[in-house]
Amino acid sequence: MEAEAGVVVQVTLVGERQAEVGHEFVYRGPQPECGPCRVRAACLNQDLGRRYRVLRVRDVTHPCLLNEEHARVVEVEASPPPVSLPARAAVEGARVSYERIVCGNAACPNFRTCHPIGIEPGMKVKVLEVGPELDCPIGYALSSATVTYAD
Repeated sequence: MEAEAGVVVQVTLVGERQAEVGHEFVYRGPQPECGPCRVRAACLNQDLGRRYRVLRVRDVTHPCLLNEEHARVVEVEASPPPVSLPARAAVEGARVSYERIVCGNAACPNFRTCHPIGIEPGMKVKVLEVGPELDCPIGYALSSATVTYAD
């Protein structure tokens, strides 16, 4: 991380095509191609399984065996997706261990929030805001929620 004008930012590298403001990705950890890289420490500095959003693209590139031959330096922030929580756990300010909703109905309008990309079962999250109760076709009592990663 690096400080600019009193603000701490997280700097990492992404492939040229992903280096756009607003692009989101889930950090999946080091790959075999990363072994010989001389800037791997700057690239492999996120938390495994978390989702990030690109805030700023810098004009610096490095050779990369994994990402289209070059990776670009970017500033990122953690960007957890909206989630569905059991109504009993949907309390503003609560820190909970995320539990995935057991449901295989991919056509359900709640499927993405019940199976959020970037939050794995067991991850600790803090509930920032509780949204409306969700209409669950299989009868679960669920609420939508905005969360942040709780370290």
